[in-house]
Amino acid sequence: MSRSTFILIAILFIAALARIGFTSVAIGWNAPLIGDETHYHMLANNMAQGRGFVTESGRPTAYRPPGYVALLAATYKITGPSPATARAQQVLLGVGVVLLVFLLARELFGELTARLAAGIVALNPLLVFISGYMLTENLYMIFILSGAWICIRCGGVLDTWQRCAAAGVLFGVAALVRPTALPIAAVTAVTLVFLSSDPWMTRIRRVAIFGIGVMILVLPWSIRNADRLGGWVGITSHGGITFYQGNNARVLDIPNYRGNVAPLSALPDWEAIATMTELERNEYAYGQGMQFLRDNVTSIPKMMWWRFLRLWRVKSDVGMSGIKSGWWFGGNATLGNLVSRFDAGFIYAIIVFPLFLWGLYWTRLRWRQLTPLYTIIFVHTAVAMVFFGSLRGRMPIEPVIAIFAAASVVAILKKFRERNYRQSPAKTSTQ
Repeated sequence: MSRSTFILIAILFIAALARIGFTSVAIGWNAPLIGDETHYHMLANNMAQGRGFVTESGRPTAYRPPGYVALLAATYKITGPSPATARAQQVLLGVGVVLLVFLLARELFGELTARLAAGIVALNPLLVFISGYMLTENLYMIFILSGAWICIRCGGVLDTWQRCAAAGVLFGVAALVRPTALPIAAVTAVTLVFLSSDPWMTRIRRVAIFGIGVMILVLPWSIRNADRLGGWVGITSHGGITFYQGNNARVLDIPNYRGNVAPLSALPDWEAIATMTELERNEYAYGQGMQFLRDNVTSIPKMMWWRFLRLWRVKSDVGMSGIKSGWWFGGNATLGNLVSRFDAGFIYAIIVFPLFLWGLYWTRLRWRQLTPLYTIIFVHTAVAMVFFGSLRGRMPIEPVIAIFAAASVVAILKKFRERNYRQSPAKTSTQ
């Protein structure tokens, strides 16, 4: 075994150990499901039992995207509806994210940067945290990082139809996990047109192939939703209510909701919304959110700024990633009290964020090749500024932050070595 392979295996082992330890100590492999986990578990169990993508009452639904549910259902088909198995799967996906970061960073900046970037991601508090829950982030990151890796191997611009098709399929699958991948695919398509130096017809063909790769995954599910729900909702019927939660009078007027969402029960017309069908709720909520924005045009920049600040905040809500808010255990637990006093997310951010910013500046001349990474940062930030800011929303950006931070550390070390090397002959001559 080569030294490089040994180091990579060691990093992946540390990543697995951190995620297993957090899940074992802080959450519990069979802990009660909370929040979004309950929906994914219910839908996956129904699929595994052959009932289809339906609610508990048997109604067809598009309330959640199908990507992660399908993976979970395949697991349940083998193991039964076991939260412990699902959490173990999340650990493996989290380790997969670390491996992809290593491959991306090595492609861009070499072996040393790759090791450091993978190590940063292996111990990133946010990514360790999310790997203990039955949520979509890890699987989503696997696919968008894979798509970015294909683009980066071509210098930032896809150069063959095979790579165009592969990247399109990867972003299409990612969109079925989290629809945010669609705008990432759109920006990638723009780069295929404007960053390439090939003839225009070649660029157009590549965009077409890339688009077909995306749509061959997304369109059948969207058609299914239109057929089963009686109208067009795209990938999920959850977007409308989320948009409305982030764009209403409560978010503007109540300080605790600024940059975030208002709880469903706080929406002015929630009692009426709760009685609607999925399609009706989705359309009505989008309409209400848009009407609020039309009535408060002058407040839009302020609200977007609040969301930006909340997405990129360095301090967690409470403790590490706000987890004392009920996601894993009460504040009376020994570990819970410790974490609420020791904000690991804050300590991580104040160390890594400055390195990330310097890395962005230091690598600026390679912007063409780095466009896929810029796209991940830009799109997730833009989506948050439209809907709401959250640490979960920033998690897909965290691997990119690690790559740029690692690149800046290696650059700084190189500068120090070069300076010491230049100074050493002078010291020798004076002696």
